[in-house]
Amino acid sequence: MNSAARVHAQRIWRRKWLVLAITAIGVALGFVSTLGAQPTYTGRVAMTVGSPNRAPDQDAVLSVGYSQYFGDPAYQAKLKSSTGLPSDVTLAARTVASSPILYIEATASKPQVAQDAATKAGTAFRDEINARLRAAQDAAIAAVRKPFDDIRAANGVVSDVSLTQMQDAINRINADTSNKLIDLQLASDVVRKDPARWPTLMSYGVGGLLIGCLLALVLGVVSRRLRTAGDIQQKVGMTALAVVPAESEKYAAERDRALKQVVTAVGLATPAERAAVAVVEPGAGAGAEIVARAIAEERARQGVRTILVHADLRRPSGAGVAEILAGRADLGDVLVQTRNSYLRELPPGSTGDDPFTALSRERFTRLLRQLHERADLVVVIAPPLLDAVEAQVITATAGLTVLVCDRGVTASGAARRALQLLQAVETTVLGAVLVDAPARAGCDDAARTPSRESAPGERVFTPSRGPE
Repeated sequence: MNSAARVHAQRIWRRKWLVLAITAIGVALGFVSTLGAQPTYTGRVAMTVGSPNRAPDQDAVLSVGYSQYFGDPAYQAKLKSSTGLPSDVTLAARTVASSPILYIEATASKPQVAQDAATKAGTAFRDEINARLRAAQDAAIAAVRKPFDDIRAANGVVSDVSLTQMQDAINRINADTSNKLIDLQLASDVVRKDPARWPTLMSYGVGGLLIGCLLALVLGVVSRRLRTAGDIQQKVGMTALAVVPAESEKYAAERDRALKQVVTAVGLATPAERAAVAVVEPGAGAGAEIVARAIAEERARQGVRTILVHADLRRPSGAGVAEILAGRADLGDVLVQTRNSYLRELPPGSTGDDPFTALSRERFTRLLRQLHERADLVVVIAPPLLDAVEAQVITATAGLTVLVCDRGVTASGAARRALQLLQAVETTVLGAVLVDAPARAGCDDAARTPSRESAPGERVFTPSRGPE
């Protein structure tokens, strides 16, 4: 399945209940439409084309032409008017396989009306066709007689032999039944047809299904929320690194694979030493924390000295970034060692100043320089890009940025504005990650606190209390 088809399929699947509801409505409408349906009756007459000097397959071709002529709506209206047939009677003509047999059928709500209509329509059609053929024969006979009539008009004499030849020619013309319709059966048993409820229900159901799928596609196109990698590419105009599903046993393997795709992309895009990557969201959410922690923890497991920096000074906790920027603490005093010896964390700290004032580019550059003396990779969780101006300072200084969008929450317009801001500060945007994350307030502590117990003599960072 190509990418476009996959995007359309995902849009339909996300709105499957809407599609099912519209399908159910279609089936219900089909059921209602069959409640008052009555049986119909079809009467028919059978005719054939008889041409003594022609092969039957040629007559079969002519029968097809007759059936098409009979089926013309304008001709049927004229035929009903001339024969006095009810307007609700349906007329049709059909041939039988490759034979010259022609059926004229009439369908009505009553059996006798159906048979009478078939007989009247068939007889009138036969008489009209044969009358035209008779007129052509009369014209041919007149053409044969004309030379003799001209001789007699001039007082000439016609020999008996010539008269005999003329009469033979006239007899041959009269005996020729080519193209004429011949009755086979002017009355047959009327066929009853009960309402086709199941086909009707199926047709209405299929129609509802198609309408539901079309509506789901339209809603997917006009929706402002980002839900798929295709939405990232089509509505934001950037590369989708991965779509991270919600944290659950059902999607555990898919979630792990998606996060590792992001880690791999970051690992390939950063140098082996003195590397920094900022992870940021357009608005407040838990997605940036999830992605940044995954990058830091996986790279640390791979043996890369890593520091995870919590740089959102609008969410103060403990002592950390704010104190170092203000010169009130040393880096070694506020770094928190995790169970993995290759991974340490730097809390946001607390500042009494405006975060924008505290987090200037010069100060953050000095902080990164200190961090690179202790780590090969610095992963920075930046504050929301559209809410905190200092996020632009962080992303510009880091040089490489991953944009995270909350699946089904982040609007495409917000993501586009965030991308424009990142491009304005000339940071390298690696791509976007779509995360099915819980609400930030409900998962913040779990996301920011290392999932371990403290070792003896080890300081552990917790959002509410700072280092222990």
